[in-house]
Parts: sequence; C-alpha cells; structure tokens
Amino acid sequence: MTRFSKKNPCINAKYKRFLKNLLGFKPKDINLYILAFTHKSSDLNDCLEDSSLNNERLEYLGDAILDAVISDLLYKRFPTADEGFLTQMRTKIVNGKKLAELSHKLNINKLMLVKSEKNLSERIYEDAFEALIGAIYIDRGFKYAKRFVFQKIMVEHIDLNKLKYIDTNFKSKIIEWSQKHKINIDFCTNAVSENSKEFLCELKISDKVIGKGKAFSKKTAEQFASKDGLEKIKNGFFNLVI
Repeated sequence: MTRFSKKNPCINAKYKRFLKNLLGFKPKDINLYILAFTHKSSDLNDCLEDSSLNNERLEYLGDAILDAVISDLLYKRFPTADEGFLTQMRTKIVNGKKLAELSHKLNINKLMLVKSEKNLSERIYEDAFEALIGAIYIDRGFKYAKRFVFQKIMVEHIDLNKLKYIDTNFKSKIIEWSQKHKINIDFCTNAVSENSKEFLCELKISDKVIGKGKAFSKKTAEQFASKDGLEKIKNGFFNLVI
C-alpha cells in the first residue's frame, strides 16, 4: 500500500517502476496516474496541485473508453454473433464486480494513495480501474488503451470461451421462472437514502420479499435481488403456494 508523507514522496523510483510494469510502457505524464488513483474519499491529496481534484472525471472517461475497447474486441472476436450476445458478453466483462476483481489481480492497491486499507472498498477499486483506463487514453491515446486492455486483461485474465457459457442475467432467469409458473413478480428499486448513490432493490411476490440487492446502479441492484431470489427458490425457502 502506497502511503505518503513529507518523508515519503508520492512519486519515487519504486512507484515509477511498479507503474511502468503494470502499464507495459513508460508514462509520459505520471501525474495523470497519480490522479487516477486518488479517490474523492481520500484526504491525502498532497500530490496534486489542486487539493480538490480526484479521479471522478478520469473514471467517467475511462468507463466510456473501456466500453468502446471491449466492444471493438468482441465485435472482431465473434464476427457472426448478434447484438444481444455481444452486449451480454460485454456486461460480463465490464461490471463492477469484475472490474474490482481485475484491480486486485493487477495489484492496483499498491498504487492507490490512501491512509490505510480501511479506506478501500470494492467500489473504490472499480473506480480506480476505470480511471486508470482514462489516464492511459489521455496520456497515450486510444491505441495504447486498447493494447493495455487486450494484453493485460483479455489475454491474462479473461477466457472468452468459458465466459460465453456463463449466464449472469439473473433477472432474465427469474422472469422466465415467473412466466413458467404464472406468478407475478415486482422489482421495487429505490435510492437507499436521499443523499445516497446506492440503490436497494426488493424482489416481491404478492407483497412478500423473496430477494434483496444493493448496488450503485438500479440494473445491478435488480440483478443482485434476482440472484438472491433464485437462490432462495433453489434452496426451498420459497413455496409456490402463497
């Protein structure tokens, strides 16, 4: 974990070496990457000229670039696949859980600038990953961003042949189940609180909650609630006779 103080500057030889090994190339502007790994929750912003800066803008950009890169790679990898298949495959790769998992595999925690590991959450790892893609794009352009995603992610950590057989659309499964058994289901999704960016979804059958899911997007919360509901049905915690 990178920590910084007056005696331990943010950018040192070890930091530069680790960053270069991660990227596979020498960055032109290392400050972009410092920014990419500075989350808004961090109060350790001595490395930035403007202490109000954080990685949110890079995260926004990286999210769009990552979608474009993955879409391009999948389009070429599966030349006869339809839009639905390509969209599902991209969702399996570009989702919060997978991005956080990739951050761990790439040891991004060694580059993040925080007081302690207590400041880190899965969402922060996800944000940092997307911000990293944004930083690469600004620093070196789309070609380098695409090469990084392909070499460091697709080749080393993603098996497309296995991934295409993994069905992660739990909402579709629960809807199919409800139609088969002629049962009405309802997704009640709302913000956790007035100031929260998280959403809580309750999956209901006849006003009975059979699944719950919480996430930073409504769609993901509904997927989690669907998964929870399917597991309860599978394990016999829900009786078809209501």
